[in-house]
Amino acid sequence: MKGFALIIVDMQKYYLESDSVYSGYFNFLYPGSLSYIRDRSYNIAIPNIIKMKKSFKILKLPVIYLRLCGHDLERRDLHRFFKKSYEDGLARGFDGVYPIDTDPAADIIDELKPDSDDTIVNKTTFSPFSSSDIDSVLKSLNITTLVFTGLATSQCVETTARDASDRGYEVFQIHDAQADYDEVVHEASLYSSRGVCGGAIYDTESFLELILEFT
Repeated sequence: MKGFALIIVDMQKYYLESDSVYSGYFNFLYPGSLSYIRDRSYNIAIPNIIKMKKSFKILKLPVIYLRLCGHDLERRDLHRFFKKSYEDGLARGFDGVYPIDTDPAADIIDELKPDSDDTIVNKTTFSPFSSSDIDSVLKSLNITTLVFTGLATSQCVETTARDASDRGYEVFQIHDAQADYDEVVHEASLYSSRGVCGGAIYDTESFLELILEFT
């Protein structure tokens, strides 16, 4: 099992907690638009990410968290889509739709709180490969295979997985440890990217059975 790492994508408070500025803004724009991804996250994805992390810890394999957040106070470092949402929200009275890295809203949710030996990588784009030193981090840990969980399947998860594949990493997608804004988009993302990412799409239990065969 050497070379494997669990990637937990953007399981942050501002995405997942109903009282965040992000939640207030997007529910203002599109009432109910966050209901599906929240329900799937708490009922399906988060319990399975917990199982995945527990197994990786037992096997002494790295766990890497990604966080989408700015560093610049005016969010000039964010991808243009996120920057525009921040600016549009600010104009409508929602200050902090996308938080900076020191804001508690950017933290990982308590249910998945990182341990002291976990790695946290901040990014300002959909994929950390274009806005962080993640490639160097992975190489320093001798990581060759990335196991993807988190949200959103069709956005930050898929973009990161495609970028990883282009850079020579093997990719495993854990479909019941991911969430998107609806089921159709979730499934479409997984299957449209499988030709690029290698087609290794597993549910949590099947993947955990697989890795036990390697130990």
